[in-house]
Amino acid sequence: MARRTSSTPEVLLGLLTIEPMSGYDLGQLIQSSIHHVWNESYGQIYPSLKRLAAAGFLACKKEKQKGKPDRQIYSITAKGRERLARWLAVDPQPEVPRNELLLKMFFGSKASAPAIRQYVERMVERETAVLQRLDVIDREIAANPQYPDAPYWKMVLRFGQIELNAHLCWAQETLAALQKLSTGKVRAASGRKEKSHASK
Repeated sequence: MARRTSSTPEVLLGLLTIEPMSGYDLGQLIQSSIHHVWNESYGQIYPSLKRLAAAGFLACKKEKQKGKPDRQIYSITAKGRERLARWLAVDPQPEVPRNELLLKMFFGSKASAPAIRQYVERMVERETAVLQRLDVIDREIAANPQYPDAPYWKMVLRFGQIELNAHLCWAQETLAALQKLSTGKVRAASGRKEKSHASK
């Protein structure tokens, strides 16, 4: 199997086609835009920016701040745009599925029923919060149609909204199924007790 390569450099190059930014700005933009499909830590962002600048894919200039250290502002170069274009022309790498919640549910009969239910309920809380953030981003995109990538941002956002709504639908069905399992076990245990008393 071919080794998966990191797409961090290309993600940063792509984001810098929007406007020049600092490493901090890029991290904030990732959290407020593509976080539901792709995430990068500052530990990945800053070293990648330095390597890209050293290789000529980015230009860097210092921006003075009153009472604070200078900011390093990065902008994409023609060479960087060429690298981004090459990356965009290659098929995406297959996604590697990893979902610990579903993995634990697969072995659910060996786990505590209340614990499994809590896992699903916490997922509902987390994903409802993410869906609310996506709705805010949706309104922001609608309010800024001047960006040429805005229709594509909307497509990516819509994927997240549909996926999260599907997760929440599954969670409601699962919670109902877990309730039935729990009720069935209680009834079965009650029936065994009644039989035991009757035999005495």
